[in-house]
Amino acid sequence: MPLELQVYPTDAEAFDAAAALAAQHLRAAATGSPAVALSGGRGGRAVMVALAARGDLPWERIEWYWGDERVVAPDDARSNVRLARESLLAPRGVAAARIHPPALEPGDATAIAAAYARTLAGVVFDLVFLGVGTNGHIASLMPGCAALAATSPVAPVAVGEVSEDPFVARVTITPPVLAAARHVIVATAGENKAGPVAAAMRDPLDPSRVPAQLVRPSERVTWFVDRAAAAELLRDARRAD
Repeated sequence: MPLELQVYPTDAEAFDAAAALAAQHLRAAATGSPAVALSGGRGGRAVMVALAARGDLPWERIEWYWGDERVVAPDDARSNVRLARESLLAPRGVAAARIHPPALEPGDATAIAAAYARTLAGVVFDLVFLGVGTNGHIASLMPGCAALAATSPVAPVAVGEVSEDPFVARVTITPPVLAAARHVIVATAGENKAGPVAAAMRDPLDPSRVPAQLVRPSERVTWFVDRAAAAELLRDARRAD
């Protein structure tokens, strides 16, 4: 079966469409309190800003988690938790009881991952947001990292395994969590993502090399990209014609 992406003329349109689909899924969620895993980065922020502008989400019922986080102080500009608080959670006035971040007090990535794995025990995400890195990573599942083979819900990523800025240790959800999620939305944009987006769609299938291949488009995985991020695939399509 061909792999299908939703391609939009601009990044804003792609991110708005991702937020619209998220709202649709969350309104229809079978659970009384749908669980969402947020992502960071430029695309993650853009989707969160688009979500914050919507009035059609069941805001009072959603439980908010994170797909990955950098091991930095909670007020560090590189923190995905800080990004989400500023872009989505504070603007919408989300109750603190609905927000479940990893603990980033002093400690190492292994201890933080173990603690967050306990938080996620038994959680099946109704929705997981992901971006794609220039090296093909998703969440903080970096090419070749040990977390790609983890069986626990959350795994550490040592700084030596991080191959994209910022070069700090991370904690990340793992492939079993992605496989169990009810829906995954991948949103990315920009010409620097054209290579990794194309690599995610092309064979051979080797997620250890291109982790984004773990979430290829399917009935439960939807990709939203702009024309710049789809540029290599669009060139392939024109050559095939």
